[in-house]
Order: sequence, then structure tokens, then C-alpha cells
Amino acid sequence: MDRASKEKIVSSLNKAFDESNFLIVTQNEGLTVEEMSSLRRDLRESNTSFRVAKNSLAKIAASKTAAEPLEELFNGPTAIAFSDELTSSPKIIVDFAKDHEKLSIVGGLMDGKLIDSEVIKQLAALPSMDELRSKIVGVLNAPATKVAGILSRPGGQLAQVLSAKAQQEETA
Repeated sequence: MDRASKEKIVSSLNKAFDESNFLIVTQNEGLTVEEMSSLRRDLRESNTSFRVAKNSLAKIAASKTAAEPLEELFNGPTAIAFSDELTSSPKIIVDFAKDHEKLSIVGGLMDGKLIDSEVIKQLAALPSMDELRSKIVGVLNAPATKVAGILSRPGGQLAQVLSAKAQQEETA
């Protein structure tokens, strides 16, 4: 690889480190191209990029950025997931790692702080944003349903009382 292409890769990685709030560092020990493509495809659907990086170039790119603490994790065959969202990408990577022993989660970076693989697994266990939104809508909708039921009851009871009174007068 010539110097110009290395500089291009470092620049691209540097930009990705600067723009991402959440990073996951993985090591893959012999995943096939098909398996990596499948993982990339799943991550792309959640607006996460997944890049294999040469350790020396990744260290250069991470230096003098918020991702500098990650430098110690760049050992072995490294791939990095770049994301802004905290729930879907950890879930995808953790699920993939369960099915493929050749992929291991080394650690990551969340809002400038180094996190270990256990924190990433805990983040993967959290509900997704869609699940949280549906729970909030359910909680907000429940009181409105109760209020509507309460308001409709007195009117219905009044109608029943008037109907009973009318039937009483007809029979009398």
C-alpha cells in the first residue's frame, strides 16, 4: 500500500472517529467474507458503519481525537463499528458474536469514555428506541382512555335512568 492510500485511509478513519458518538471495537479471527458482509448489511440498516482497520493506521487516526483512549484496544485483526445510536448497533454485534465465535467484542467508546465489552452487552439488553417509544405512547394513552371511559359513564347512566323513568310512566 502506498503512502497516498494510507493517508486517505487515516483521514477517513479520523473523520469517522470525530463524527461518531459511539464506537465498538471488535476482533475477528477468521470470519468469512460472506459473514462480514452479512454483519455489515445488518449494521448499515441501523445507520452504523463497520470497517476493518489496520491497527497502526487506526492508532494514527485516533490520536488527537476523542477516540484516543481506544488505541490500547487496537491489537490483532480489528474492526470498528461507528454509530451515533446506543441501542441497535450493540444489539446487532452482540447477537452476531453469540452466533459466530470468531468475532469477539473488545471494548468501545461512549461519549468520549472507554467502555468494556460487558457494558456493550448491557447496552444490547436495553430495549430499542421503537420499543421505548411504544411504551411511552402506551403510558400516555392509558390515562386518556380512562378519562374517556369515566366521562362516558355518567352520561350513559343518566340515559338509563331517564329510560327507566319513561318506562315507569308508561306502565303506570
